[in-house]
Formats: sequence, C-alpha cells, structure tokens
Amino acid sequence: MTISTKRFSPGIARCVALAAALLLAASAAPAASPADAPLPETSRQYLTHPAKDLMKMAQNSTPPGAAEMAAAKTITMKVLAIGTWTAKATPETRPAIMRSEARDTMRLMLAGKIDQWFAKTDGSGAVFLMNVTDPKEAHTLLEDLPLGRADMMTFDLIPVGPLWPLGLLLGDPAK
Repeated sequence: MTISTKRFSPGIARCVALAAALLLAASAAPAASPADAPLPETSRQYLTHPAKDLMKMAQNSTPPGAAEMAAAKTITMKVLAIGTWTAKATPETRPAIMRSEARDTMRLMLAGKIDQWFAKTDGSGAVFLMNVTDPKEAHTLLEDLPLGRADMMTFDLIPVGPLWPLGLLLGDPAK
C-alpha cells in the first residue's frame, strides 16, 4: 500500500507515516505476541521514537476548549427544515394553494419563527432556517401551513447549533 503525503502539512504527514508504520508493525507481528514485545526489525526503520511519540499523544487527553466544545454539542439554536414536494403536489394542484401558503409562511417569518427561507434551485421544494430549538415545534408549525395540511410537502428537520470544533481555537496563545 502506498500513502501519498504530498498534500498534507509536515505535522500531518508525520502522523500519517507513524500510523502507517504502526499498522505495518501490527500486521507483521504474530497474533499471540505480547503488547510490549519489540517491533520487527523491518518496521523499526520507519519509527524514530515510537514509545515516546505515543506517550505524547496519550498525555494530551483534554484538548484546549474541550469544555466549550462539549457544551456547544448539546445546544440546539435553530432547526433547518428541508421541504420536498409530495406526489399530491402536481403542477395542476399547487397554484390554488400557493397564495395562502406564501401568506402563512410570511406570518411565521414576521412572528420570528422563520429566520430565512429559500427555494431549492431544482424546484423540488423549500428550505427554512427556523428560530426554534425543538424539532417537534418546527414540525407542528410546518404541518399547520396550507401545504402541510394538504399533504403536499414534507420536511426533513435537522437541529443545528454552534460550530463546536471552533473550540479547538480557544487554546492558550503562544507566549
């Protein structure tokens, strides 16, 4: 197996090389060998200080910003609602209901329940970014719209929150 590291930064390339060497060592070692047995001589050429490098990785058990990231994972700030026409929404049946659908959707926006609304560019439905934190509330609001009552549109509801990986940037700056 060949692993190209040209597109990775030097730090990532070293990690990839170390992981590949460890995989090679694990596949070359007999299944019944103890965990602290030395690596086969052919694998050692790839590892400079395997025990030292592994120890460094184990000592970094709590990354910077871990508490913030854990808290952010539990927060739902909005619900993304992706609507799709059903079989009942034919080009002949849609026009009669669209005036009342637009009016009631605008009322939800003015009430602060819909933050942004979009049409899918392929014409297959609508997308709303809703200012609710509970997908059940979003479902109730959307089912009460004229297209929902007529069973002409269904929605996939996706709760969204803070971009929690940004917590990795909260580490102490270099001094």
